[in-house]
Amino acid sequence: MQETYQSIISQKEIDQIIKIAESENTLADFSNMTIQEMNLSEREIRCGLNFTNTVFLGSVYMGRTIVHGNIVFNGSVINNTTYFGEIKIAGDFLATRVVVKNSLNMVKGEIDGQFVMEKAHIQGFLGLNKIKVKGNTNLKGLKIIGMVTSSGIINGDVYLQNAEIQGSLDMESCNITGLADLNKINIWGFLNLADGEIKEALILKESYIKGETLFEGLKCKEKFVSFF
Repeated sequence: MQETYQSIISQKEIDQIIKIAESENTLADFSNMTIQEMNLSEREIRCGLNFTNTVFLGSVYMGRTIVHGNIVFNGSVINNTTYFGEIKIAGDFLATRVVVKNSLNMVKGEIDGQFVMEKAHIQGFLGLNKIKVKGNTNLKGLKIIGMVTSSGIINGDVYLQNAEIQGSLDMESCNITGLADLNKINIWGFLNLADGEIKEALILKESYIKGETLFEGLKCKEKFVSFF
């Protein structure tokens, strides 16, 4: 039986697919593709982006990118650096079961819809400091583990310092091998940390939670909690 191999999509081909989708007012669909590396930083993209079950062999850069639609990474695998700093999404960010092998940083990101990383698996850290989400944030079943790099050890931490979430933050059953820093977070709905495990400290100081805060079944080495 003859074996077939899927071709690797280049940056030029990515740009062409996005251009066609923008002109036809449709979704740019990269689902089930293999992409070498993608850099869409500092661009305005006038369509949604679908990377369902996509494999990225290298890094993904979308720093200061404006996207007029949803971004979907459900089931995708990113094998290197993932940087979404100051991204603006006029829709949802959906990344259920995404696998990221060298940290994900979305510092100062702005999302008009929902933010979903349910059952995501991240090696390194998840950086969401100063993120703004108008909808709910779903990190249920999130798993973050540390990693060793040539420059040292990256702890499996999650950072949500000064984040503003206009919906709820659901981190039920999360597994974090480092610390969870939610210092000065502002949540308009509920915060759910039930049945999770944080190997190091939970930091939740000078924070505002309008709704209920759930800690039942949470395991952590230390807990620093104070509210306004």
